[in-house]
Amino acid sequence: MKNLLFSFSLIFVALFFAACESDEAKTIVEDNRSFEELKEESSKNYTLDTTAGEKITFRIEDNKITSKQLNGKILLINFWATWCKPCEKEIPAFNELYEKYGDNFEIIGVLFEKDKDPKELADFMARFNMKFPVTVGEENFRLAKIFDDVKMVPESYLYDKDGNFVKNYIGEVDQRDLEEYLKQ
Repeated sequence: MKNLLFSFSLIFVALFFAACESDEAKTIVEDNRSFEELKEESSKNYTLDTTAGEKITFRIEDNKITSKQLNGKILLINFWATWCKPCEKEIPAFNELYEKYGDNFEIIGVLFEKDKDPKELADFMARFNMKFPVTVGEENFRLAKIFDDVKMVPESYLYDKDGNFVKNYIGEVDQRDLEEYLKQ
């Protein structure tokens, strides 16, 4: 009896998979983009979660950032960590520039620490009175890969109001240099 049931099961499975090989199914698969193409397309889109519970979405392609949220603003993406002393030194300058040019300037602080305790992070942000959005989570590390595989902090990337790449800062951002750009 078990052999008969097993035989029927095999026949059913064979018929089921044979039915899936129709010409219509082949056409649909052939007409659609490949998995690799779809994977490459989705790898250009990013959704970062902020500590305030908001989401920042954008697309990076050919050294250009596009985003409805960031449209028309100069953007500085800053990879940083709470244990990094040069990162701490940048925060007052970022706060000052963010307040002064906030209508036309956005800073995204991308936390480059895994599994950071949320309370510790909140305490750090309060101590430094951080005024710009800070993002957390695994998506930060996927983003770091596309930016020349960021390994050290601080490292920042500046984009103009049209989303075009302008400059990469390795180490502390020169406040005067950044402000000169923002004034233009």
